[in-house]
Amino acid sequence: MYEMNELIPVVALLTRQYTGIESSSVTYEKANQLMEAVIYCIRELEQSGDDLLTSRQQSAMQAYKTGAQLVRRKTEDLLAFYERNKQKFSAYGNGYLADILQRGLPAFFENYNEKYDPQNTILTLDYPLLVDLTAYQGIDCVDLYVRSLAEEQQFLAKYGEEYVQSVLRSYSEDYEELPENIAGIVFGNIIGHLLAGRGLSGKLCGTDLQGIYAQYRFCENEKSGGFREKVSGLAAAFLTQYYAGAEQTQRYMMAGLPDICTRIGIAAAHRNLDNIFVF
Repeated sequence: MYEMNELIPVVALLTRQYTGIESSSVTYEKANQLMEAVIYCIRELEQSGDDLLTSRQQSAMQAYKTGAQLVRRKTEDLLAFYERNKQKFSAYGNGYLADILQRGLPAFFENYNEKYDPQNTILTLDYPLLVDLTAYQGIDCVDLYVRSLAEEQQFLAKYGEEYVQSVLRSYSEDYEELPENIAGIVFGNIIGHLLAGRGLSGKLCGTDLQGIYAQYRFCENEKSGGFREKVSGLAAAFLTQYYAGAEQTQRYMMAGLPDICTRIGIAAAHRNLDNIFVF
C-alpha cells in the first residue's frame, strides 16, 4: 500500500469530481469515505495480482484508476451474471432467501456507488451462506455472495423443489422464517442416508438412526473424532461422484462440511440424530 502523502492527491482528485470543480469542501465523514474509496480500489488492484503494482511501477494515481476500472468491470460482470441466472434461482419458500433474491440484490445493483463508495456492501445479507464473508466488503463481498449462492442453487436443483421443501418442513415447521442455510440442512439430511446406506427416496426410520448411532459408538471407541472423519469422507466422496464436472459447487459445499460434520457428531453424542437426519 502507498504512503499517505501519495494518496492525498488521489483523494483530492476524487473530491473535486464529487463536489464539482467550483468546490472542494466536504465534511470529515465524506472525506474519510472518499479516502476509503481510493484505498479500496488500490487494494482491488493488489488482489488482482497485477505485477505493475507489486513492482511499484505505477503511481498511486495510476493504481487507483486501474483499480477503479477493475471495480467497475466486476460490478458490470456480476450484474450480467445475475441477470442470466436470476430466473433459475428459487427461495424454496424461505423468507430470508426470498428477500435477498427478490429485493436485496436488485436494490444493490440500483444503489451501489462504485465510484464514491465502492467499499459499501449496502446489504446486510441476512440469509447465511456456507462460506465466510467477513473479510470482504463492497462489490467483492456481493460478488462472492451471489456466485456462492449460484453454486448452492445448483446443488439444490438436483433434488427438485418438492424434495427440498419436504426436508426443510421436516426440519422445522417454520422453515419459511428460519435464518439458516437451507443447502446445509439438505446436505446434512443426505449424509444421514449415506451413513444408513439408503437412497434418498425413502425416509429414515428409527432403525436407521440406531444403526448410525452404533457406527458413531464404534468409530469413537476406535479413535476419538473418528466418526466425524467418517462422515466427512462419505460426504466428500458423494460430492465428487454426484457433482462431477461441477468443481465450484463441490468447493462451495465442502466449505460448509466441517460445521455440518461437527453438528452431526454432537447430535450423535447426545442421541439427537433425528434433529439433523429428518427425512
